[in-house]
Amino acid sequence: APPTAGSLLFSRFQDLLDGEYARLHTVDAYARALAVTAPHLSRVCRQARGRSASALIRDRQMLEARRLLAYTQIRVAEIAYELGYSDPAYFSRVFAAHTGLSPRAFRQGFTDRTAGDI
Repeated sequence: APPTAGSLLFSRFQDLLDGEYARLHTVDAYARALAVTAPHLSRVCRQARGRSASALIRDRQMLEARRLLAYTQIRVAEIAYELGYSDPAYFSRVFAAHTGLSPRAFRQGFTDRTAGDI
């Protein structure tokens, strides 16, 4: 089947999200960049993935947070700022809600697992 306008928009959103997750942090910012309204972008995301645009943005940020925690020694506060959070404590709460672990516990658990593989 040929792509729909919604599927094309979602594809453009995913590409933009992968490239700009550290710079753009709100649905409004992505919607402006894609020349659509925020409600329309969220509707398209729900149709394509069953999740809102804001949830997909947060998912991408948390993916990058996990990567940085696992593979670098960057301080948690610096990771928070890099991902657009102005309050590292709030970032830690969001991360814990998303993963079930604090950033520090996630890093420690990852380090302990990889040390056992050596």
